[in-house]
Amino acid sequence: MFSISKIKVILCILSFIMTNFAFSFVYTHSIEGWGKYHLLSSRQTSYDTETTVAFLKNNKPSIDEYDTLVRYFMHGFISSSTHDYSLIHYAGLPGMAGYTVNGLEGFARTSPLFAAWIYSGRPAKVVDPQTGKLVDLIDVLRRGILSGTDPLSQNYWGDIKSNDQRILETADISRLLWLTKEPIWFKLSDIERKKVADWLLQVNNAKITNRNNWILSPIIVNGFLKSVGYEKDADYSAYFEFEQNYLESGWFADGPRGRVDYYNAWSISYDLYWIHLFDPALDSEFIKDALLNSGRLTSLLISPEGIPMMGRSICYRTGIPSAIIAGAFVSQASLSPSLARRALDVTWHYFISHNVLRDGTLTMGYFETDPKIVENYSGPGSCHWGLRSLILAYMARPTDKFWQDAPASLPVEIGDYRLEFPKLGWVITGNQATKDITITISKNTNDNVYVEPFSDYRKLFEELMHRPMRPSNEDLKYTLHAYSAKTPLNGNL
Repeated sequence: MFSISKIKVILCILSFIMTNFAFSFVYTHSIEGWGKYHLLSSRQTSYDTETTVAFLKNNKPSIDEYDTLVRYFMHGFISSSTHDYSLIHYAGLPGMAGYTVNGLEGFARTSPLFAAWIYSGRPAKVVDPQTGKLVDLIDVLRRGILSGTDPLSQNYWGDIKSNDQRILETADISRLLWLTKEPIWFKLSDIERKKVADWLLQVNNAKITNRNNWILSPIIVNGFLKSVGYEKDADYSAYFEFEQNYLESGWFADGPRGRVDYYNAWSISYDLYWIHLFDPALDSEFIKDALLNSGRLTSLLISPEGIPMMGRSICYRTGIPSAIIAGAFVSQASLSPSLARRALDVTWHYFISHNVLRDGTLTMGYFETDPKIVENYSGPGSCHWGLRSLILAYMARPTDKFWQDAPASLPVEIGDYRLEFPKLGWVITGNQATKDITITISKNTNDNVYVEPFSDYRKLFEELMHRPMRPSNEDLKYTLHAYSAKTPLNGNL
């Protein structure tokens, strides 16, 4: 029979074992920098409100309203940056890749907007309207790139490993460098250029298990380096592998999983456009045809009343017009820049009117930040793939047709339609009177699904495990029979 003292000893030993196990588990499973995240609150700063009011001043935003929006994102970028501008730590929900990579995402996914501004001939020195300080965008971008790609830097972006989130970010760094090749890339010393290129070229030795949009990033990196004469050849073999995912109307399946979603608009069409820019000889006719058809299909999905949202990465929603703008840039005769401009206007006006501008960034959701629909791979800077529509728009000079011609009407503003896409498994209907757009998915039978909340239980486990524990809710995103613009995700937002 155990004495009280022996029981106390046993309990102490068990407590010691459990405590060490817990610390060991957290140490090996927690994400890097967990305690550094500043979680996004529901508040809206006065500057966010000012920007929202300024953009919504006109029902059809002018170029001045868009310039206000760019300065808003510039202020958020500068105020959230490390001293060397290489890492941008926005307020927001943590992502699985860890604090450093989330900071890289903040830089890589935002900076091409400022590079596009410079590329189009707009002034490289811009006054931050919030602080009154003059920001030299060329200096900011140059410093960020050089520090981020330097292994000896305090804020080095890190070596690129297999299945590493950094693989995706290399594509945006390549775009940034191409857009600023005259003021930045060609003015780097040979040593600096080599250091940047060496960091980018790590993608060629990194294994990529996800055979979807991920495999386009190395193609973009190699295409960029070839386009600026740094490399003579580029390995495009993965491009032809990706092409096997093609379905119809410019849209592709999401790799082996075969799913169809808006990655076709904000990622695949966008990447194909850049591949075409870097090397126009690569499968030129197919890419141009895919971009035009993707633009036409995407125009069927945008309404002043919203977008029939479905699929993963919903917080990228403002990037959806990218497919239409890319198609119009490839052939203005086949896809009107005026239609692309209307798609941009409607999308940004709709979401900004629902208060998506917070803390110098975009909220992490469809409207408000919404942990129940934000994937665990998404960090505070992830949602700035939503800036891709602005990046393309700002590649056009202020005097170009895109900015100067009156916006055209979207298909849903012109009349009713019902179009079947058998290889996508979709029927898209538009109602002119209500401005509602619906995607009906023939293989799905669910009118409602269980939606798991971001419960107190999950919040507790996040704090215990030091890692995101948000619900996936994939049934909500992919298995409903119909998705409507006016009642996004069946009203579960």
